[in-house]
Amino acid sequence: MAMSASPKTSLTHIELAAVALTTAAVVYTYLTTPYLFWPLTAALLAAAALAAHSPMAVSRRMTFLAHAQAHTILTAALLAALVAIPLGLPSLGYVLAVLLAAVGLNLSVTAVAKLGYREDVATGIVMSFQLSASVALLHLLRTHYAAWVDPLSLITGEYLFVTWRDVAIMAPFVAVSMVFPLAFHKKYLYTALDMHYAQSLGIRVRLYDVAFVTSMSTAVAGGVYTLGALMPSVLLVLPGAIASRHNLTRQLPTSISIALLSTSAAHFLYTLLPWLWPTAALGLTLLVAFFATKQIYRQ
Repeated sequence: MAMSASPKTSLTHIELAAVALTTAAVVYTYLTTPYLFWPLTAALLAAAALAAHSPMAVSRRMTFLAHAQAHTILTAALLAALVAIPLGLPSLGYVLAVLLAAVGLNLSVTAVAKLGYREDVATGIVMSFQLSASVALLHLLRTHYAAWVDPLSLITGEYLFVTWRDVAIMAPFVAVSMVFPLAFHKKYLYTALDMHYAQSLGIRVRLYDVAFVTSMSTAVAGGVYTLGALMPSVLLVLPGAIASRHNLTRQLPTSISIALLSTSAAHFLYTLLPWLWPTAALGLTLLVAFFATKQIYRQ
């Protein structure tokens, strides 16, 4: 006989499970495969930061823009590489260059929307530019800087090569990106329910949108070494889609818990199946979590 649980109980169980499995993964990795400790730490930090933005992307109907981050971060990473390599910029300089390029590309969607296009159309227009630019940038990197950077690593991430220095570089970006979700997520989620009513109260929704896009870009840029260009899009959509089944005040902790659970489970899955790239395992575990929770809440 199927047992149904109240949302409050289920949320508590999700959060406790996230703490337990994350702790188990960190301790197990530290004791058995210490060379994977820092990659796992980086993945957990990046996943938490991205998942914190996921409910807002879903509620504000920005999932198209969130999925576009796969193209945005790739273009930004390629642009940053073309700047960082000739100038000899350190890793921190490279991540800052990625951030600036990502913020510029994301805010260009807002600029195109002001021309009278819907947000999804504006996103598609900017994505078309990014795809064209990415092809040209990939050709330039392969032609002139093939010995310096592997373009494939910008797509898949360099999970296995992450060190404590990479974690130290990404930590400030993660911390900054968490400020907006922690401080304004409830207000932003409520304004997403009725934007026109929020505007009538004097709330500057567009300003919140700009702050959200900037914060999201910071989270994506911070995880570029670990997650690459593709996986941030998944983490910006699926945790929030799962959390959207609950009330607004609990969506943020639920989304982050789902991301931590999936990242920890993906790490264990990778240790069992070494041929499966860790970020690919993360995408698979998030999909399993999505369909599993959907089935649970049908009961």
